[in-house]
Amino acid sequence: MKLLFSLILLTSSWSIVSSAQEAARTAGRSVFGENRYIEYIPGNLPLVIASPHGGRERPESMPDRVNGVTTADMNTQELARAVSTEIHRRTARSPHLIICRLHRVKLDPNREIQEAAQGHAIAEKAWHEHHAFISEACQKAVTEFGQAFLIDLHGHSHPVARLELGYLHSVDDLKSPTAVLDAPLTAARGSLAALAKRSGLSYSELLRGPDSLGAYLEKQGFLATPSPSLPIPAEPFFKGGYTTETHCLAEKKTIGLQIEAPRPRLRDTAENRKVFAVGLSEALDLFFKRHLGFGLDGKNHP
Repeated sequence: MKLLFSLILLTSSWSIVSSAQEAARTAGRSVFGENRYIEYIPGNLPLVIASPHGGRERPESMPDRVNGVTTADMNTQELARAVSTEIHRRTARSPHLIICRLHRVKLDPNREIQEAAQGHAIAEKAWHEHHAFISEACQKAVTEFGQAFLIDLHGHSHPVARLELGYLHSVDDLKSPTAVLDAPLTAARGSLAALAKRSGLSYSELLRGPDSLGAYLEKQGFLATPSPSLPIPAEPFFKGGYTTETHCLAEKKTIGLQIEAPRPRLRDTAENRKVFAVGLSEALDLFFKRHLGFGLDGKNHP
């Protein structure tokens, strides 16, 4: 019921962004929601990157959230910007980038609106803007390329310093026999549902086979799960949340995942963020060419 209510609210949020505003977008030039709490940098690639928990602003006009997680994901805003910068350096084109500049104690865009904003009107407005910008970016990508790929970028502090790739499947799901994991109903619940319908690979191969994103990330030197070497994550594991559930839908022609990055070696220093940005860009290029029919630069690839 909560998800249905949030989806209704999200649909209504389209009124926040007028068609005239959309037409005026320029790739690489920031536009902002009210009070500059949400930043959208339009792109010209089918890749959309969201950073919901890396904000620092704590306006006194907004009360602190009292329920749910309120700690920020340190340096994930900087990590998202580093990835965008590296992709532009590599391709001369840019992904769409959506940044929540509010600290998580004020707003959590990766939750349904009641928990996210806890009844405060300004926080609710920012929540709507965040998701409206994601929807706008994904729709533009689908219009231009026939599909969109969304990354909801987060940071974790779990005991194992690995990349956690959340396709909306729990550890118990990923423990299932291969026949169960490959069943159409399982794929339909995941964030790669649109890809699973047309891929020549089994669903388990898409999630953790040699041509999975986890496999490509490991080729770049980053431990990741699910992947060929870590097909079943150890607990705790983040499977993906509200943003991935809401936007990565087959009927929207949008696929993607929630990426949880550990702090050591990935987001602790500017140098490490740059190294990871290079590795993620290479992994995405391989994944796009193998599964989407074009490279990270958006050009067709047979």
